[in-house]
Amino acid sequence: MEKRFHFRKLLVSLLVAASVVVKAQTSVDPTVMNVAGKDVPLSEFVYIAGKNSEVNLADSASLGTYLELFKKFKLKVAEAESLGMDTTQSFVNELKGYQEQLLKSYSKDSGEVLTPDKIRYIEQNYPEYKHLMQEYRDGILLFEVSDREVWSRASSDAAGLETFFEQTKQKYTSDNLDAVRGEVIADYQSWLDNQWTKRLADKYPIKVYWEVLKKLTK
Repeated sequence: MEKRFHFRKLLVSLLVAASVVVKAQTSVDPTVMNVAGKDVPLSEFVYIAGKNSEVNLADSASLGTYLELFKKFKLKVAEAESLGMDTTQSFVNELKGYQEQLLKSYSKDSGEVLTPDKIRYIEQNYPEYKHLMQEYRDGILLFEVSDREVWSRASSDAAGLETFFEQTKQKYTSDNLDAVRGEVIADYQSWLDNQWTKRLADKYPIKVYWEVLKKLTK
């Protein structure tokens, strides 16, 4: 619970701060991919990339690496949605709370009443608002589903951890699990994540619109 609180508190502060520096996107927004039946606009793909200084979309190798990471991210979000994590009351309340906080960052008057007309104005005139909301939404879902499928499982699945250690113990400095437990759990999490991602790739269809992506490297 404490881990969730600090993660979300950090996520909210980072995203709200970002709202004052993100530049508006163009009105033309083609679809760059479709994941599990949902279109992903190019602006979202570019927006997320822009938050990582190591991603260079003009470089084909960097673009390819980022594309694979982005696909895995969207697959996990699709799984969270399939599990109904986006419909729980706690999720709805948290997202609403963030929306209210974010909307206030666009108001010059901290006491201004955010009427439906004002909210529509923000949505129409600040394209980054949509991306910030999408990023926060997906971030919560990613955290929740990853905690369920990887992090908590790696810590609580004693039998699975023991089996993993027996199969890989030659790589560790000790053949006593307790002596290297932290390292083994980290490796087990990575293994669980890789196996899970492969299952998701088989479960959900992905279509990449390469003609759109290729324009980024020109």
